[in-house]
Amino acid sequence: MTTATPTQPAHRPKSGRGGAGERATRDNIIRAALTLFAKHGIDGVSLRQIVAAAGQSNPSAVHYHFQSKEGLLSAVVDHVAEQLQPLQQQAMAALFEAQAQGTLTPRELVQTAIMPFVTLYGSSYDGRMAIRFLSRLTWQRDVAGQSRLFDKAWSYWRDVVVVLHALTPEQSIDVLMHRGVLVGCTVLHGLADMSLLSRQTSFGLADMFREHPLVLLDHFCDFVTGGLVAPTTVPQQPTAHAA
Repeated sequence: MTTATPTQPAHRPKSGRGGAGERATRDNIIRAALTLFAKHGIDGVSLRQIVAAAGQSNPSAVHYHFQSKEGLLSAVVDHVAEQLQPLQQQAMAALFEAQAQGTLTPRELVQTAIMPFVTLYGSSYDGRMAIRFLSRLTWQRDVAGQSRLFDKAWSYWRDVVVVLHALTPEQSIDVLMHRGVLVGCTVLHGLADMSLLSRQTSFGLADMFREHPLVLLDHFCDFVTGGLVAPTTVPQQPTAHAA
């Protein structure tokens, strides 16, 4: 009795549709998670809700693409950071140019530094959700989310503060770094809560929001600049590496 030698299956060239489809699914999940996290917080959203919002029927889609909710959270942070990065690079280039020309002021620094976030917020619905998501991460009890945000965001604010320190050398770099963190949080919270101004009838804020939004931005920049350059009243603490 003889046995036939099994033939090798014919090679099928990859069409690439599977890879593109998986990338599309992954992107849809990230966008759905971004919106739901922004609206309801990290703990307020289940993976099943995210999968449904992404238009997926497989409940294990998140685990397949991101391994866990924490992995998805990191992917959403990366997604927002990728949108901000080119805007931040442009802002830093403008700051360095003005600094080299000797024309940079603290007020101009503040306005230039916050524009990447203002631009992203005003670009689209997804941009507004991105800012609301980052705002939530600053106070969300999830430590991993806060740590991921800090890892992605701090290098930009550190560079901004270094430029500011050259303009205000009388201020301790440690104090300015601390204030830089506060400014970053204030920017995110201020933009995320923008709808509050649109409903606030006191002092004509609703009318200003509707008719002169750039005036509100000017007020905000004045406010932040004042906080950054204000005299320090707290005695300077010794640094950890001080002898």
